[in-house]
Amino acid sequence: MIRIILSDDEVPLLQSYAKTAPIRLLREKSQALLLRSRRILIKDIAFSLNVGYRTVERWIKDFNERRIASIFSGMAGNEHAAKLTKEQKADIKKVLQQKPSAYGLPKEFWDVPQLRKYVYARFGTVYETDRSYHFLLEFGNLSFKVPDKFNVRRNEQKIAVRMEQLYEEVLPFMEDPTWEVFCSDESRIQLEAITRRAWLKKGEKTVFRVERSDDYQNYLGFLNQKTFQCHVFEIAWGNLVEIIKATGEFIKLYQNKKICIIWDNATCHKGILMRQALAKGGLLERVHLVWLPPYAPEHNPIEHVWNTTKDKLSNKQDYSFQQTKNKFMSLTNNQFFPYQI
Repeated sequence: MIRIILSDDEVPLLQSYAKTAPIRLLREKSQALLLRSRRILIKDIAFSLNVGYRTVERWIKDFNERRIASIFSGMAGNEHAAKLTKEQKADIKKVLQQKPSAYGLPKEFWDVPQLRKYVYARFGTVYETDRSYHFLLEFGNLSFKVPDKFNVRRNEQKIAVRMEQLYEEVLPFMEDPTWEVFCSDESRIQLEAITRRAWLKKGEKTVFRVERSDDYQNYLGFLNQKTFQCHVFEIAWGNLVEIIKATGEFIKLYQNKKICIIWDNATCHKGILMRQALAKGGLLERVHLVWLPPYAPEHNPIEHVWNTTKDKLSNKQDYSFQQTKNKFMSLTNNQFFPYQI
């Protein structure tokens, strides 16, 4: 039986489409996906929507592959209740292949407000709902997705070799009850409008450029690789002194254990102060450090914790930055995340 899990962003979108989408097929697809996410049987969904079992099954499979973009399948040529002609839509499709800034709109990516401005200025047409602009964005070969990241310094072969070495080094600690193994890294949140998803060209990598304010908070996190419990500490700066101080507070939670910490080889994780802290009689004498390969953050499980948490915080405006910080801590500290090295 095919299952689907909806994100916090996808649920309200599907609910909106299910209620107000101008095309029946879109409403039915959205309803089917919402029902299946609540573990309603496919045969019951098919019966309630008066469609075939295999039809619903196909919708769900397609959604698992392409997410929200899948519900627009087959809509590109649909002209029902269209305010724009085919020729005008063809013009918009060409425009969407370029950045909004090329048309005097100060944006890096197309979104509904920018597209609305362009369509009104160019053709004098205004759609009543955002869904109509979503159709145009999909028609323009854009997909609502997370931009890819890539570092040109990556060496895939060296990363693979280092990960094999890491597994061999860490495995004895994982099997030894006197040891606890943690993956660690810093994170930072800032008072800004965080864009986590945007309408981007399909099949192309994209880079974000944003302007940030002066309000920020740094964190140091530790994800237990045996229990998956996460511990998070606020730090004033992401430097070696603060890292050592926070790590010293962290290991107090495991008084009778030896601690293995897996993290990257950043400057703030090494140096003479760190060597002194790790030495016998030092603050971190119970700690053994293991280095991740360079330029490979996706191999650090706690990076997935940060990404998951920031996804939940994204595109939501709080009354104060303190409220945002409180949310971040409540979503991470002492929570459990099944991510393993």
